[in-house]
Amino acid sequence: MKAFTFVLAAAALAAGTAAHAQQSMTASDTASYHPYVGIGVASAGNVTTGSRHADAKIFGGVDFSNNLGVEAGYVKFSSRDSHFSEAQTGFPGGVISATKGYGAYVAAKYTVPINDRFSAYGKLGVSHNERKYTSNVGFDEDIDNGVYAGLGAQYKLNEKLSLVGEYEQYGKGKQMGARAGVWSAGLKFGF
Repeated sequence: MKAFTFVLAAAALAAGTAAHAQQSMTASDTASYHPYVGIGVASAGNVTTGSRHADAKIFGGVDFSNNLGVEAGYVKFSSRDSHFSEAQTGFPGGVISATKGYGAYVAAKYTVPINDRFSAYGKLGVSHNERKYTSNVGFDEDIDNGVYAGLGAQYKLNEKLSLVGEYEQYGKGKQMGARAGVWSAGLKFGF
């Protein structure tokens, strides 16, 4: 229920911000109002297994000007299985476990154009994160709402398509599953 409440609040905040920005624009400003969506690959180390894997990311937002915008996104950290021997754990037969989770965010975005194709940006907002651990000896869950921050770069391929790469921090450090710090790369499609 907390996740649903968080998503509704974040969506209302984003919609309100977008509506306010659109209302405050004059006719000449409309050309700088650009919605976008994107897909990407996110890579986070796994605290439980010690491995690093690629996971899917989706995101979307609105650039209100060349500098200011708002963005929301979601990364699904797919299931990671591990097996620890009886000698490592002391449990008969060892421990077979799996971790999975996700991170979602809504953030304000500030972009600094470097030239006509390349720009750098920073994002600051809120995130909702869930990590779940299941094994033959128990179940645990780590859920938190926290600060989201990101730093990235964008390279414009043409007027509608850009490559993006960034480092993102989804809340505080995690006790299990995917770490809070995530590297991602993707394609951004403008409208």
